[in-house]
Amino acid sequence: GKLSPVAAELQLPLVPCMEGSLADAPNALPFQRLLCMGAPFLEVRAEVPQSTLDDFKLRGNAVVQVEGHMQSLLPEINRLCAEMGRPVVYAATGDATLTALAVQALLREDQGYSAEANRRNPAVSLLGGVGRDQLGYKLQDYLKECGIQPLLSEIVSEQTGWTAFLCPLRLEDPSSHGFERSSLAPEQEKGESNLQLAVVYRAVQAGAANQYKLDHLRFKVWEQVEAAGVVYAEATFLTVSFESVKILAEHCAKMGNTFCLSLSAPYVCRYFGDRILTVIPYTDVIFGCEREYMALAEQKRSEGLAQDVDSVATWLAKMPRSDGENWKRRRVVVITCGDKPTIVASTWRGYGVKVQRFPVPPVRSRSFVRKDGAGDAFAAGFLYGLMHEADVDSCVQMALYCASVAVQRVGPGFSFKDKPSVDKALSTAPQ
Repeated sequence: GKLSPVAAELQLPLVPCMEGSLADAPNALPFQRLLCMGAPFLEVRAEVPQSTLDDFKLRGNAVVQVEGHMQSLLPEINRLCAEMGRPVVYAATGDATLTALAVQALLREDQGYSAEANRRNPAVSLLGGVGRDQLGYKLQDYLKECGIQPLLSEIVSEQTGWTAFLCPLRLEDPSSHGFERSSLAPEQEKGESNLQLAVVYRAVQAGAANQYKLDHLRFKVWEQVEAAGVVYAEATFLTVSFESVKILAEHCAKMGNTFCLSLSAPYVCRYFGDRILTVIPYTDVIFGCEREYMALAEQKRSEGLAQDVDSVATWLAKMPRSDGENWKRRRVVVITCGDKPTIVASTWRGYGVKVQRFPVPPVRSRSFVRKDGAGDAFAAGFLYGLMHEADVDSCVQMALYCASVAVQRVGPGFSFKDKPSVDKALSTAPQ
């Protein structure tokens, strides 16, 4: 048989397509299914009076954990907006959740995509914890409307995790919308734009997002796990249900599926690095920013090793695999560095590690809106490439495109109307 581009690039084992297999079944797809695992949150967007923001001690452009008197924030937002006739916009967020949403937005632009067919046979699933409450129902309904299959374990004892994304109400212009341009843009770019920057106030209540039942994975959704050719987990979930992530990683290694891990945040890498390193042997693709990788390698640096990002990438790429010294199945380490070139490292034919750098397309300062979600969209582009069996160069091209779109978006969703095709990416990829 002939290896597909992704199998050739990652050197995945060739699985013959037997008569009567999934490829011949009515629910077969022309690409691999994706399963994302992470902590989902219901996002609540609204404009409220400045006095309300002050009463709840929210700080501009900062994230505050909900506790004590702040428990009443969500009901207060709904009450105020109802009195003023202002809309409350609900969406879904969280690292893996945003990645799943971005992948689904890319799939919607595929030729021949059918929303009805996707409802019957979802290509993207999301696994995590949610409360058995109205917030949880809103979250699951939103995911379904976006074409994502929610595989969420209901936690009766906890409220669904939520995050409030608030802007001060501008009474002088009732038609104004405070989310047009957030002040998350870099300092040096703020002065270059004549647009007024909106100050964003955020509050987070983790609730059920920080819980997950292992039995849910084993007995409720394992059929969907087996159907996924690509699995993506956020490292934050290693603090929620380490065993669940490890079981998924081991399953992928055993079946020859692709397991991908996002490092999530520097604090996760610093304080839960041992858990991350436990699943690395089963991992095919690692995503993270430079700060996350350096935090993960702090202990190595104290030993005089892994002193720079290239050596950290080399260390992780060469880390032994769970299947032994199998140089034919190589690990890909992807490091984003802001507007500096993205680093991609992988073992090369068993002789060492190849480190490549991919230039980041520039984004005009007037087009820059926000930084949040850029890394999640980057991972989505790469995963989309893996699902379509593109080579690594093409996956990086799609990832960089998605990140550039993400930093220019205003609302919670993603739109990739001008995305490059996988075939075009393949034809223009460096040989």
